[in-house]
Amino acid sequence: MKKGFTLIEIIITIGLIAIIGTVIVSNLSVSYTKQQEKQYENFKDTLEKAACTFIDLNMNANLKKTCQSNGNCTVTVQNLLKEGLIEDEDLTNPKTQSRISSTALVQIYYENGIKTCTYQE
Repeated sequence: MKKGFTLIEIIITIGLIAIIGTVIVSNLSVSYTKQQEKQYENFKDTLEKAACTFIDLNMNANLKKTCQSNGNCTVTVQNLLKEGLIEDEDLTNPKTQSRISSTALVQIYYENGIKTCTYQE
């Protein structure tokens, strides 16, 4: 009797390795996508919180009342940079890996006196 592996054993082993490799690659891909989504949410959250802070710190009472009566206002990223509420490195969109414009807007909505800040892509 000769010692060694049969062709069937080799094919089964290669098949198992391929299946395990596919599972590992797909799990890494899902993990990377989730990480990108989380980074993008953090990016948006940073801009939105900075805009809400900007409105609270820099709007006089009359302007704030006008903004509330209109239901919305906008703040540019440039204003947030000037006030030091965000840093220059905060301007890279993780989704596109490109820098957003300093003229990009964050919309501030008022509904029933409640303020909501939303980054406008």
